[in-house]
Formats: sequence, structure tokens, C-alpha cells
Amino acid sequence: MDFGKKALREKLDTGALEDVRQKNRFKMFILSAFTAFCIGIAVVLVCMGAGAFTEIIRNSPSIANLDTIKPTATKSIIYASDGSIMQELIQSGSNRETVTYDEIPKDLVYAFVAIEDNRFFKHDGVDVKGIIRAVFRALTSGSMREGASTITQQLIKNNVFDGGAESNFGDRIERKIQEQYLALQVERKLDKKTIIQYYLNTINLSSNCLGVQTASKRYFGKSVDQLDLAECTVLAAITQNPSKYNPINHPENNQIRRLKVLKAMLTEGYITQEEYDEASSEDVYKRIQSVSADYNSDRTFSYFTDTVFTEVLEALQDELAITETQAYNMLYSGGLRIYSTMDPVIQDIVDSEVNDPENYIVGESGSAVNYIEYAMTYRLTIQLPGGDNYYYDESNVKSYYQDVLEQPAFKLTFSSEEELEKAATSFRDNLLKQTGGKIVSETLSSTLQPQTSVVVMDQETGHVLAVTGGRGDKKEIGSLTLNRATQSTRQPGSTFKVISTYAPALDVCGATLGTTYYDTLLSYNDKTIGNWWGNTHLGYATLDFAIEASMNVVAVKCLEETVSEKTAFDYAEDFGISTLVPQDMSPVLTLGGLTYGVTNLELTTAYAAIANDGTYTSPVFWTVVTDSNGNVILENKQTTRKVIKSETAKLLTVSMQRSIYPLFGIWNEYGVGSTSVQCQVDGMDVAGKSGTTNDANDVWFVGYSPNVTTGVWSGYDSNKSFGNSPGYHKTIWQHIMQRIADTQEEAHFDYSALVTAKICSKSGLLAREGICDASGNENCHVYTEYYTPETVPTEYCNRHDVYNICTVSGLPAGDYCPASEVVKKVYLTLDPSDDDGVETDDTPYTLPRDFLSNYCSFHQPKVPETEPEPETTESEETTGPVEDDGETETSETESRAEDEYYFDD
Repeated sequence: MDFGKKALREKLDTGALEDVRQKNRFKMFILSAFTAFCIGIAVVLVCMGAGAFTEIIRNSPSIANLDTIKPTATKSIIYASDGSIMQELIQSGSNRETVTYDEIPKDLVYAFVAIEDNRFFKHDGVDVKGIIRAVFRALTSGSMREGASTITQQLIKNNVFDGGAESNFGDRIERKIQEQYLALQVERKLDKKTIIQYYLNTINLSSNCLGVQTASKRYFGKSVDQLDLAECTVLAAITQNPSKYNPINHPENNQIRRLKVLKAMLTEGYITQEEYDEASSEDVYKRIQSVSADYNSDRTFSYFTDTVFTEVLEALQDELAITETQAYNMLYSGGLRIYSTMDPVIQDIVDSEVNDPENYIVGESGSAVNYIEYAMTYRLTIQLPGGDNYYYDESNVKSYYQDVLEQPAFKLTFSSEEELEKAATSFRDNLLKQTGGKIVSETLSSTLQPQTSVVVMDQETGHVLAVTGGRGDKKEIGSLTLNRATQSTRQPGSTFKVISTYAPALDVCGATLGTTYYDTLLSYNDKTIGNWWGNTHLGYATLDFAIEASMNVVAVKCLEETVSEKTAFDYAEDFGISTLVPQDMSPVLTLGGLTYGVTNLELTTAYAAIANDGTYTSPVFWTVVTDSNGNVILENKQTTRKVIKSETAKLLTVSMQRSIYPLFGIWNEYGVGSTSVQCQVDGMDVAGKSGTTNDANDVWFVGYSPNVTTGVWSGYDSNKSFGNSPGYHKTIWQHIMQRIADTQEEAHFDYSALVTAKICSKSGLLAREGICDASGNENCHVYTEYYTPETVPTEYCNRHDVYNICTVSGLPAGDYCPASEVVKKVYLTLDPSDDDGVETDDTPYTLPRDFLSNYCSFHQPKVPETEPEPETTESEETTGPVEDDGETETSETESRAEDEYYFDD
């Protein structure tokens, strides 16, 4: 070492060595200063954080009164539009019934502790180990799914912080810190029994159940103190996600979660292996389904309440950024005041008409058809001798009848409930005989068929005044069930012609109500597009009459020749139809041939836009939600937009009014004419459009008065065909609108912005008096049509002309046909593009091809008689031609002969 230092000193002089030392001192100074700066910053941040933390703690809610952490059950109320109470979401019954700790089974306490907070009996309100575990798993797995909130914290969040309804991340962090601080305070003041009691009386357990007592009665039909281990684990399995783990609607999900609860209880030593095995194999869902089938509540939601509840539940989550459980708790125990748009008078009218059996009887006595059937819903579980369980439903009943009993026409709809029960019994008995199994569980229920849905709206405000989502007693069906008016999508049929095709045709594509199209043979994708009355065709028809008579061929031609598929698609979407997909852009879009169909609510809203002078207003079932002190929590914001011009809406109304009040009655022997005369209403103008799909699987009528718009749909849930349109849906529509009209002042549509012109129905141009109305064609009319001032026609009919016809030959009269044998006849001339050789109702009145190239040849000019030549003498004979001196005269007699005619025998 000394040698090395000596050598170094020999290499470096004294000055160089000093420079190195100075540089090293400077580096150490910089490093020390930076270290001191970092330490200072850290100290400042810690002090600031400590100050902020202290401030958050200082601002924590007070729990000096321990009642603040008890579960509360202030009822929420839904009001109708007239201020009357429509529905109460109250504490007792369907909301919450509190129980004491002694009434709660130990197995239920241990089930919740094991799955929600397994260190509940060990921590002091905040589970530090749980937090560390959750952070570690979040860092290693990237998932934040594992929470660290204790049961005490959850209790405080629900009852002190109103479910934790913060709108931003900073507020949530603040609430979390305060929540943990208060949890420590609560644990010092309350024992574990009281805390778990409050918690089990607070939690949301789905199906309108808050707290374990209400849930126990709802799912098992008994008080909570009577639950066994398996039943306790069902309830404990729900709370993580009440919708997903609902044991009625999703028993398979609940079973998976329930087994996790049992496993956790076994791990924690709360149950033995024997108890685990017995509880895990118990078919607890059999009892749940049985209780559910018999469950009935005087507080069953109406279809309107179903929709309001569901929408407000979603709005609370979206607007307040809270969970479904938190939103649910606000609805049932937050003292909310929800203001709906329901008109009680109109709702009663709708309910009574939809459920009136007389409305479903069609035809005269003796040959009447009664549209009352019952659809089967069947669930059967059997256990084979080997111990395996097998599950069956109504589809197995259908297969049994079609395949085993060789009844291929068998359907799952029955004329009586007795027949339905007989079919299920036959299937079950045969199955048990063939397999040797025994019944584990069996449920059988029926649904009235065909079904019907109705929507009634105020087109100006967008307020839904009444809705029904099905036929039958809603109390028997239950709350929050299928709403066919708002949830079911069905094919709209001809109702779609108006919003997809005729609206844009009149609005931007240059068509008028008088625009004509030639109804003839038409096909698409090798399929013939026919009219509803069969394969006969009318020939030329105006757009107006095409709406009035619901003509399919004209609708497709209008879309393809005038509108375009893209424009039709865009207009339908602008009218509020949300279910369209790109594949729907095709010629059959106008006929309602959609991939997914439409809901009654959206279709009725589209027609309401027409009724509202072309302005679309989004539909609402509720307007505002306040707390119990009147402070606004939610506002239902609506969207409005101009879809079509006001004049276009009026023109469509003219035509759809004629669909109900026809101008000309039945046009021909096929019964072609206005499709909805049975929808006429006394004392109120109405307009509307019917719709029937292929094979009549769906039938519609959507229409409006100056005040309300109503849509009626009917069909089988199984999509069974009616065969032919039953017509009762129009009866229901008429009854509803008539009864509404009887409560209102008489009102009429305003067409003052339109002008009129008398036109020919075959050309759509101004009629030629004495010509267009003299064709002899009963399908040709001269009538008054409505136009906008800019589109009224100025030209006269160019398809009708008068021709002189010889009555003898039947051909166009020639120059030699006597006047007494000539008649004037009006013929229709086809456009060359329409002359396809297909026979239509216009054919007998159409000028035949090449008709004008063959004039009458029967009459010919008369040849004058020749006088005898005088005898000549030899001297008078000439040997050459006689030259004409140019002065030859024609006698008066010869002149008259040229004007005479004769008959050629």
C-alpha cells in the first residue's frame, strides 16, 4: 500500500492532487444538499398530509347519537301526474322488517361473517391485514376486485354516508378515511352483536327485500329465526351482487356463490364437514321456487311502476356514481319523492280494455273466435335411481308430444288451463315410468295468450300517460316482470312504411301525396312481394292511396325509386328506432322486415313525432326525483329534434286519417280500401296506420288524435301465427281512444297550411273534367288532394286521352267511319317502363299495344259508278292516246259521289 501511494505521488505533482481533492469535496457538498432537500420535501409533504388527514378526520360526521348508524326505512313515494300516490316503497312488507340479534340464527351470522369479513370478531373496525392483502393482490394481479371494507365500515357507509354517493374520486377517498375513523369509534361504543344486527337489517337482498327478515319471508315463506344452514347461505350469497345472485331469477349463480359461502364457513370452523356436505347437497331452490309461485303481494308493481322503478334505479347509479345496492337502498329507505307522468284515468282505461275478455271475441255469434289461450311454463327435476338429478322444461313436453306421441302440430298453447295441466302430467308420468326416477321439484304455470301491450303518450310533452306490458292479472304475475311494451322487440309490419319511406319521400325526396307508382308484379331475392289481399294488382295508385290501402308493392317501389335504402334507414333512426342494424338496409325495410324488430314504446314515440308536427320528443315516465325535503336529486332530461317538416307531418296525417275515414270505400272485388275503418272515433279526429307481419305473427295499430298518441301490439309470446289478422287489436285501440276522447273537448287536425287540388288518381296531375272521370274504371277517381303550396301540380293528366272508336270494328275510327258509328272512349296510357305485360286492374282500360297503328278498315270510300261508253264510228276511232288539253271538267254529280260511303259486304 505504501509503495502504491509513493508511486502515485511520483506520478502526480502536488497541484494536481489538490485539484482532485477539491472536486471530491464539491461532489459531496452537492450530494449532501440534495439529500437534505429531499428530506425537507418529505417532511413538508408528511406535514401537509398529516394536516389534510387531520382536517378530514375533524370533518367526519358525528355519531354521538348512535341511532345514526341504525338502519332507517323512510318510505319513498311515487306520485301520479295528478298528485295522487301511485306507489309507496315502504318499510314493512316489501321493504324492511327489523329483527333483534337473538332472532337471527347463528348460522346466518357466521355465513355473512365468513364471506364478507372473516376477521370481524378480531379487528377493531378496520382490518389492517385485509387492507394489506387487498393491496398486495391488486399489485400482483392488476385487479381491484378484492375489497377490504369491514362489516362495520359497510354499515357506516350505508347508514351514515347514504350508501357512499360521491361524484368524484377525491370525495370517495375522503369518505373512506372518515368511514375507517368512524368504524373505530363505533367499535369502541357498540359490541359486535349490535353491529352485526344493524348490518343484517340494512343490506339489500334483491326482490324488493332489505334486511334478512323480509328476504327470509320472500324466498322461504317463513321468519328468519326458522332458517336452516342451507337457507342461510342462500341469503349470504346474494349481498355481493343482488341482481346477479337473485335466487329466483338466477338460481344457478346463487348456487355457485352459496357453495363459496359454505366453503368459507368450513374453513373458519363455523361448521363441520358433515354439515357442509348436507347443506351443499340440499335442493334449497325447490322451496324458493315453490314459495315464489305462491307469493302474492298487495304491493305488486304495475307495469308503469316497473318502468319508473327501473329507470330511477339506473339514473341514481349513473348520476350519483353509486352501486346498485346503494341505489336500491335510496329507493326503499331514502325517503325519495318520485314524480311520474302517469294519468290515472287513462291508465285505468287501458288496463280495463286490455283485460276485457269481450274484446278478444271476433266474429258473429255461432262462428265467433275467442282469442283466449294459455301458454305453458314448466320446470321439473327428477332424481334417477343412481342419484343423478335431471332437469326438464316445457320444451321437453313439446318434444314428447311431437316425437314420441307423433303429434307434429302440437303447440305449447292450450284452450284451457285444464288441458295444459293434462299435457304436463302426461309427460311427467311417462318420464317417471321410463326412467324409474322420483320427483325432486316441479312447478307448472300458465300465461294468458295471445298477449297485448299498449302505450299512450302526450305527443307534445313526450310524457307517457299509460302503459301496459301484458294481458292478465299483474298481481299474479309479480313486480319487475317482462314488460312487452318497453322490453320486447317485435316485427312492425306495415307501420314501418310511414316512418321509413313515406316520411322521407314527402319530406326531401320530391314526392307528393299525388305521386303515382305502378302496382304490378315485383320480386326481391327471388321472392315475390305481394299485397296483403293476394297476387292481384291495382295498376297506378297514388302515394296517398298506398298509405290508405297499405299497399306493399308501392311502398317498396317508393323506397327504391324515390327514397333509397340509406335515407329510409336514417329517417327511421331519427324517428327514435334504436334497434336497427346495417343489414336492415334493404327493400323490405319499408315492410318492417327487421333483424331485431322494434318496441311498442319506440314505435309509438315515432308516430308521436308525426302527431307533434314533425318534432321528436323522447318519452319519459317520470320527470323529477327529490328528497323528503324537496331538494331535487334527479331530473329526467329530454331530447327534442325536428325529424320532418311540419307540412310533411300534416300530409302524412291527411293520408292516415283517410286510412280510418276512407274517401271512396272499397275499391274493388278484393276488398281493397282503407284498412282501419273500425278505428273511427266520435267527437275527435284520429289518424293512424295498421301493421301485420307475414303469417300474422304480430299485429299493430298505431295512431293519434290532436291530443294523444296510442300504440297497440298483440301477438303470441312464442311467435305463433294468427293465420289472418284477428282485428281485435284495432277494437282495443278504438275503445281506448274513444274513452279518452269522451273525457276531452272535441279537437280536429289543422290543415290550414296546406292547399288542395282536384287530381286524377291515375296520374297524380290535375284532372281533366269529363275525361279522367269517364274512363269506366272504378279504381280511377277524381278527388281533392292536399299539397304544400310549393308542390301543388300545374299540369293536367297525361295518362288519359279520348279516342274515337268505331262501334262496328272496335278499332280507332278511320276517316271513312260514319259519325253515327263512332263513339268517344277514354283510355289509359301506360308509361313504357310500366308496360310489363302483367295484368292489373288497369288493364281493361288501358290502350292496347299498337292499338293506334290499326285503324278501322271496315269502312272504305265508295267508288263512283262508271257510265257506258258511247258507240263510236270508224271515223271517230283514234290510233293513240288522247291528249289532255288541261281543260277537262268534273261534273257536279261526280263531285258528290266522292263524299258518299258504302258498306263492304
